[in-house]
Amino acid sequence: MAPHRRHHTTRPRRSSARRHRHRVRHARGPAPFPGAVMSAPRVLVFGDDSSPAADVAWLFINTHCWPGWRLEVVTAHVPDVPGVALPHEITELHRWKPPQPRAVFAEARFAEVADLTAEADPRIALSRESDLLVIGPRGPGLLKALHLGSTADWLLLHPPAPLLIARHGHAVRTVVVCADGSPHADKVADVLAGMPWIDSLAATVLVIDDGRIDVDAAIDGARRRLEAAGATVEVRVERGAPTATIHAHLVEASPDLVALGTRGLTGLRHLRLGSTASAVARTATCSVLVACDEQEYARSND
Repeated sequence: MAPHRRHHTTRPRRSSARRHRHRVRHARGPAPFPGAVMSAPRVLVFGDDSSPAADVAWLFINTHCWPGWRLEVVTAHVPDVPGVALPHEITELHRWKPPQPRAVFAEARFAEVADLTAEADPRIALSRESDLLVIGPRGPGLLKALHLGSTADWLLLHPPAPLLIARHGHAVRTVVVCADGSPHADKVADVLAGMPWIDSLAATVLVIDDGRIDVDAAIDGARRRLEAAGATVEVRVERGAPTATIHAHLVEASPDLVALGTRGLTGLRHLRLGSTASAVARTATCSVLVACDEQEYARSND
């Protein structure tokens, strides 16, 4: 059967933004007025293993603007003798001075940068609360090739935070957002809408009509979130098997980023090799953003 497609593009009015001077590493904002309540900064965690893939992820981070965000550069050192008890102060993440600290671009405008390390399993070191976790697709130890049992695959199972696997170092301009109306798909749309560079994106909301979802509800939910944040939105509806259809669309469209929930309305209780999110994360040539709705995750695993 020939694929069924619907196209719809809307362009929200963009408000003018004032220019701000770039802030450099550990820059401080203006002092608060007496009695002001300071909100905690949003946090981006970068998993660093000094590999070429980590270099790409670092470039990805620095080609985007993160005003007011805190950047945590996390390096995990696997203990030389597994099973031997180590002092608590080195197994927990703590500040350190790397031999060759990474240079932060002034254009990234981070409010604060912290170099952290721990003598621990990298999967544990990276499992910390944050607004975004950025890693490379492979590495010699911290981020090996995306195969069963690797750190990246383990993180995909249940991301401790929205997880971005960076496969290129240039700024995102086009994104495909996979929507099916599930809580996890809504979560990743919310995460994307919360990125400080959302208003520069051309987003395609991709809905796969496989007979199990409310197509109109899936479209409306994703489009409403993205348009409200300032993105330009196009909608595309396809029919077919989700994984194969998403892959075909990515090959055709060549976006900079694809965003999807860790689970959809498929009845899967766990993300396994072969599921849509896992398959897309392994095969996509663009960067991949995945997110998990914690309440839905807890409910489905009761």
